[in-house]
Amino acid sequence: MSLVDLCSAKAKLRRAKMQCEELEAYIETFRGDAGSGSLLRADLDPVTGYHILRISHVPDYHPAVEDVSLSVGDIINNLRCSLDHLAWQYACAHAQGTPKKPKNISFLPCSGDSGQHKTPGIFAPAAWGRMHEFQPCRGGNGRPDSWSGPYIHQLDLLTDLSNSDKHQMLAHIELHSNRFETIPTRDDLPPWVMKTDTGIEFLPERVNDPDPGAALLDFSHSSHLVEVGAEVVRMHVPLWSDFPAIEQVGTATPLFALPEGRPVVATLQRLSQYVEAVVFDLEQNCP
Repeated sequence: MSLVDLCSAKAKLRRAKMQCEELEAYIETFRGDAGSGSLLRADLDPVTGYHILRISHVPDYHPAVEDVSLSVGDIINNLRCSLDHLAWQYACAHAQGTPKKPKNISFLPCSGDSGQHKTPGIFAPAAWGRMHEFQPCRGGNGRPDSWSGPYIHQLDLLTDLSNSDKHQMLAHIELHSNRFETIPTRDDLPPWVMKTDTGIEFLPERVNDPDPGAALLDFSHSSHLVEVGAEVVRMHVPLWSDFPAIEQVGTATPLFALPEGRPVVATLQRLSQYVEAVVFDLEQNCP
């Protein structure tokens, strides 16, 4: 009969994944609310002919940021606990009872690069060998990881977020340049679109034709800050050329982010997949 029981580790993981789904739904509902967007004002720069869109009003995001931060903290804690529950089970199995120093038991990180990583005395060599395959010192180790931002190993990131959550709220608000809406930017159709009696027809042979009515966008001056006066984008819109100022030109959609601008849900999903891989591997190879 196995001395290892990973039921509590898997329960913590299930709870974290469920909470992540709930958080994703909360964020999408919030962002889809018409009142959640920051209002934008446009002022024409006569030198360049571009309208500069700046934030003119910011809703009170504090309650939502607090809700998201608390949820992130709960999810991070459950993921971290899932690994620690796993470590506890293998430490107890190795000790054939309660380990001598129970408060020191955790899913130990191994970030060394010497290539010689000794088995901690609290685990059997076989169990640590499997845990070691998922350590920062081993990098991605051939596991699929679709993460597109600056790379950080999942265990390092999980540890950083867990430590930070003890002292500060984790989430904040940013504005993404590709998530804003404006009043109409043209009153005609591009050359490759034609109205017909039955609707709209796409003309692929004309996709490279000049389009004098097109709006040009410049994000090089964007700050991504969420505060009154912060620039979001510069737009050259022929349709707006007669308007030196447009009081309410549109709205910018808020984005919840973690430290260093990491997206909340995608980051938590990546960490959940990592923890799930660890639990599954140990369960299969060190029952």
